[in-house]
Amino acid sequence: MTYELPLSERIRIFLRLQNLFDQMQYFALHDNEHQNRAELNCLLDILTITSRNDLKNEIIKEVERHTKSLVIFSKNPHVDSTKLKKSIEQLNDLNLNLMSSNVRTENKLNQVELLKSLAQRSSIPGGSCDFDLPIFHFWLHRPLAERRNEIQRWTDNLTPLHQAITLLLQFIRSSATPMTKTAHLGFYQQSLDPNHCAQLLRVSYDRQAHYYAEISGGKHRFTVRFMQPSETERATQVDEDISFTLHVCQL
Repeated sequence: MTYELPLSERIRIFLRLQNLFDQMQYFALHDNEHQNRAELNCLLDILTITSRNDLKNEIIKEVERHTKSLVIFSKNPHVDSTKLKKSIEQLNDLNLNLMSSNVRTENKLNQVELLKSLAQRSSIPGGSCDFDLPIFHFWLHRPLAERRNEIQRWTDNLTPLHQAITLLLQFIRSSATPMTKTAHLGFYQQSLDPNHCAQLLRVSYDRQAHYYAEISGGKHRFTVRFMQPSETERATQVDEDISFTLHVCQL
């Protein structure tokens, strides 16, 4: 079981988008009304996030920053030069694809009438019933091939973003050396090196455990609390020492 805490708004957005892309891919594997509804709900969330942020430039900045870091690492004789060279090539290719792509989503919600209607009803619980949105009811009962083609057309320009976020998070997660730590009476605190910008914290432990990890913090320090959930009461901190694996991810 792994819990993560992003330490910047940029990484927070990346994680949210990765989660939505993963959900959307899962729902796309099924052909029924409920899965299709869920798939379009994910798409709406993705379009909303990407339309509110200059995400293309944010990702390009992150790719360039990672590339510079890896070039510095390449001067270390103890680093696997072949693996590092491949990673740098992947980032360079990614950067070229992003710079040449037309990643524009701000008008998508206004250009596609179905998505526009769904977005307008999204704040109403259960607001996409057939009597609320007959256009959606009609769309859900069109042939599968037609629906898939339309969704593909709506999401084509998101592919470079999806690929970039996936690769960047992969690099970030693999950048840390795992450390075994102990949370005394369920509590752990650590300061962060101000000379190295940590991007992501990861806490892992036995998935069979009957408690969850609550991570909080910022650029200078963070805390981990292991909490015992309750159905009717507020969760309480466990009263035993907990061994866990910590990853402080930074590139």
